[in-house]
Amino acid sequence: MSEKYHQLGTDVLDRRAGTLERGLAILELLATERRLSAVQVADRLDLSRSATYRILGTLRQRGYVDWNGNADDIVLGQRTVTLGMAALSGYDPFLAAQAHLRDLSRELSEAALMAVRDGDQMVYIAHEDVTEHSIAVRRLLGLHRPLHSTSLGKAYLAALPVDESDALVDRLELRSFTPTTITDPARLRAELDETRARGYSIDDSENEPDVLCFGAPIRDERGMPLCAISLAGPRERMLGKKDAAARRISEVALAISRRLGFLGPVSDVKFER
Repeated sequence: MSEKYHQLGTDVLDRRAGTLERGLAILELLATERRLSAVQVADRLDLSRSATYRILGTLRQRGYVDWNGNADDIVLGQRTVTLGMAALSGYDPFLAAQAHLRDLSRELSEAALMAVRDGDQMVYIAHEDVTEHSIAVRRLLGLHRPLHSTSLGKAYLAALPVDESDALVDRLELRSFTPTTITDPARLRAELDETRARGYSIDDSENEPDVLCFGAPIRDERGMPLCAISLAGPRERMLGKKDAAARRISEVALAISRRLGFLGPVSDVKFER
């Protein structure tokens, strides 16, 4: 008998776990789609309509979703806002980013950095280098570097709305630091357009000779840049891991942005001309 009741209890827990999983899937869908009907929710998640209405009813009772009329216009409820604010208040993006940077450095055996904008420059606030053969970077905490010649700066610039980015480019002093530094405003704007299209920035020996860097922005809930992260190493060595470096820097930046409330795909905030 005890085994029978144990199995019954297990079956109940399994059903509840399945319902919870479907409820969370509905919330995640609404977070990206904003507004959907119950029929659209069922179709997108391949759920029966009866199960969809039942789960939506529970979520509505608890304040996680809301709608007007006959569930043709479902949106996230106020309870999700409360939870989101609680999650954000306990999340330190800079502390979390350092752990990501450490993992990046260990994974790709290069230096990983983080910087925030300070006027017309970027200032380094984190630097992780857990390798034994990485470049002897001269980037120390608090050191400033130009927006136009670093992957961090270009990632930040490209993440801004185009009119704001263009205005900033127009007033920058585009000094040359190496033979490959971009010093022409039109060329820099074209480079930023390419950065928006591919999702990450490149500093190909533009700030320091023979150093190649890949960067990506960390965005807030509106899609605006808060800071940027990069992976840097000797050009010859970095060329051999270009695809992995570009992919991972983009993935990590997006993961941190998600924790800061950025819900839309990056394509939604590329600010095409």
